[in-house]
Amino acid sequence: MLSFNVTVSMTITETVEEGMFQTENPINELNRMLVRYDLTPNQAKVYLFLSKIGIKTASEIAKALKLPRTETYHLLSTLQQKGIIFSVFGKPTKFNAVGIEESLEILINNEKNRISELESGKEAITRLWNVIPKYSESNSDDQENKFQSLQGRNSILVKLEQMVKESKENILVLGTELDFKRFYYTEFTDLLNKTKSDLKILTDLSPEESHVFEDIPVKKIKKIEDKNREDFCFIIKDNSEVIFFISNKEVKDMLAVWTDSKAFVTTLRSLFSLMWKKSHHIDETDAESILGSEITYEHRLREIEQEKMILNYLQENFQLLENNGGIRK
Repeated sequence: MLSFNVTVSMTITETVEEGMFQTENPINELNRMLVRYDLTPNQAKVYLFLSKIGIKTASEIAKALKLPRTETYHLLSTLQQKGIIFSVFGKPTKFNAVGIEESLEILINNEKNRISELESGKEAITRLWNVIPKYSESNSDDQENKFQSLQGRNSILVKLEQMVKESKENILVLGTELDFKRFYYTEFTDLLNKTKSDLKILTDLSPEESHVFEDIPVKKIKKIEDKNREDFCFIIKDNSEVIFFISNKEVKDMLAVWTDSKAFVTTLRSLFSLMWKKSHHIDETDAESILGSEITYEHRLREIEQEKMILNYLQENFQLLENNGGIRK
């Protein structure tokens, strides 16, 4: 029996050490999911190790997970404060993990308490802010051309929902099914469906397949015809602000830029308008689309030139932002 336990322990340890970062390994998937519960990757790694291996000393944990010993002590201290691991008194001190279901309940309650504290402090912060006098008046120019980098699904989702809720005139959405599937079953898609604003969506979806925008009337959706434009993804609200998604294979989190710059909004709106004109609704055939819009060769050339100017403008300005450290693709 002892030999069997040692063999199982060694097998799990090898899995944690060698397979932690392999995509197909369930331990890696668990690690990724626990990060959503306000744990860092290394905190999640230590918790999973203890929950599967059992009681271990700090030095044993550090060696097994190939972590610096000083960092391991800090991780263990933080996890104890969170309430999901506990120490076993002795020399040396050993550590063990709380059961997974109880740990998740603890982490969820911790997050609820933190949100409650933030909400209770909102009024006090606002009151103190209003007490402090303004020492200078901002120029009207300072109120324009604001840029905000957004990283991670949640921060982007909050901004998207805010834009849709506050929209009074129109909402223009451009992007592929792959771009928006991460917002499936969120309030964002429900808000789009219920909005009173003029909604227009350009995407690559097919009417025969289920998709993110399936509850939205097809008359508000057109299919992207130009495959070279499918790498663009942005959402414009009331011709006054836009969220532009950034592709970066080196970063796992979603990246986006929000801005109220009139130049950027106008440029992206022009690109959207050009693409909307030459696209057709998903329930139309190509023949119906051609008969419904007679576009001359010269007109198409002008459209191509306009698109080229727009894309050059976007490329130059986003490159400028990157060089200034504002955005990283």
